[in-house]
Amino acid sequence: MEACGHTPIWSGERVERTNARGRHTYVPAFKRWIIDQAKLPGMSLAGLAMSNQVNANQLRRWVQLHGKLGAGLSAAATLLPVTVAAQASPTLAAPGTASAAVEIELAGAIVRVREGVSPAMLRMVLACLRATP
Repeated sequence: MEACGHTPIWSGERVERTNARGRHTYVPAFKRWIIDQAKLPGMSLAGLAMSNQVNANQLRRWVQLHGKLGAGLSAAATLLPVTVAAQASPTLAAPGTASAAVEIELAGAIVRVREGVSPAMLRMVLACLRATP
């Protein structure tokens, strides 16, 4: 396969072994490298896969799996600073009135969480703020 000049091509061994049905087991170092390349801004997954003789759907699956595993590991390992501000006395909102909000400061932004916010929406907002440089 001819190099196109702008898509990185792995120079080492790619395939560890091939089973009787012709399915490849790839070298872990190659998989890590191609996943890292696929995450670069502007990188074409299809072009990267084709240049490195990997099925584009297979590469997309590796990137998705790596994202899920990486997100789970980094979320567990990342500790966020928490400060507790002293208040005179906490009050409970009466039914039918506006409820108090929880405020979270993250990445220079303050997120106010009111009653009724779905956990999925809050998780998405916090993940976006964490990813902000």
